[in-house]
Amino acid sequence: MKKKRLLLPALLCLSILPLSLFANCDKDTNCYLEVKVFDSDKKTPLSNTPIKIHQTTGNLIYLETRTNGSGTFNTRFSAPAIVIVDATTQFYVEGVADSVGYRQGQTSVSLVEGETVTATVFIKDSVIYYGG
Repeated sequence: MKKKRLLLPALLCLSILPLSLFANCDKDTNCYLEVKVFDSDKKTPLSNTPIKIHQTTGNLIYLETRTNGSGTFNTRFSAPAIVIVDATTQFYVEGVADSVGYRQGQTSVSLVEGETVTATVFIKDSVIYYGG
């Protein structure tokens, strides 16, 4: 009689064990980042704006790209991290030969496993002139 009592729990345990091994296979462990770049004065999205995404510590994440026509960029990372998003626009200074102006913005965000995090960058009027 004791053998029958032990056999049933053992069979039950062996039938549940394989299910528990695969229970977390569908869990999304990626981190998603949506970058939105805006003009700080006009509050309008800035298309085709160069952006750089890099980790605050270490060099595992480094990406240079541009926003799309709606002023956004979306990407996926394989692990959580804290990243900095830099955006810069360039323009030629009218009336000053060989001079270029830059407007810049920056923000940092924490990437979260299984979630989409939005990094909103506002390009500010800090203009730097180079050349002539």
